[in-house]
Order: sequence, then structure tokens, then C-alpha cells
Amino acid sequence: MSKTQCKSCKHNSYAFDDYMDLSISIPRKGIRITGYVTLEECLQNFSSTERMEACGYKCSACKKVDNFEKDITIYRFPRILVIHLKRFYNSYMRREKINTSVEIPMKLNMTSYGPYSKDPTLKGAANYTLYGISHHSGTLYGGHYIG
Repeated sequence: MSKTQCKSCKHNSYAFDDYMDLSISIPRKGIRITGYVTLEECLQNFSSTERMEACGYKCSACKKVDNFEKDITIYRFPRILVIHLKRFYNSYMRREKINTSVEIPMKLNMTSYGPYSKDPTLKGAANYTLYGISHHSGTLYGGHYIG
């Protein structure tokens, strides 16, 4: 669920998107000296509030432009959760593979990433046990996925 709030009039706009997998970025600024981040840090980065400025978005209530905050959360938890870590970085000037190690727990509780969920089965639905990992070995221009 995407919630966009106008900072001028406090009007909230909601959008719901279906997903096959939860595609999350590895935070570039959050990489510690140890060279790894936790899955929890990646999820926190995914669901953190984002300021929207100079984006052309217009409030449907007050019609003002470019003063918004956007939150992305999970509204309904799937029975099987697939998390995709975005390991490829693209910018205007370059492309690269992000080789940062991600510490992934065997058990994961996602309750805090569904704060607006009205799902009555939330307590049981937001708990997951790791089943498998697919790892990309190689570079940006070639390699293999290993399961």
C-alpha cells in the first residue's frame, strides 16, 4: 500500500498494488564498515518515509504541487513471501553490481511493515521461515544464479 500525504492540507491518498515479490533495495548509505547490512535494514529502508519534492505530483484536495510524503507498507501479507534484493544499481553515469553481504535471519516477523493492515489474521500471516536463497555469482555483465 502506498500512502501519499499532502504536507500543506494533510490530505491522504492511498494506492494498492499487487505484487509477486517484494523488491527491496540494499541501502547504499547504510553499509557498515563490516561490509554487510541486515535484511531488517533493507526492509526499514524500503518502508521509510520519502519526501516528494519537485516531482509534479498535485494534491487532489488543495491542488498544491510538490509538498508530499510517501509511505510504502504491506496491507495484506501473502502466505509465501518472496523477497528480491535489488543488487544492480543504475544511474545516469554508471551501472554496477552491489556486492554487499546481506544478513538474512531464519525467521522473520513482518508485522511492523503492515501498520495499516486490517487483516484479522495478521498475527500469524506476518511470520515467515526462510525456505531458500538464490544467489547471483558473477558480474553485472554475466554470471550464474545458484540455488
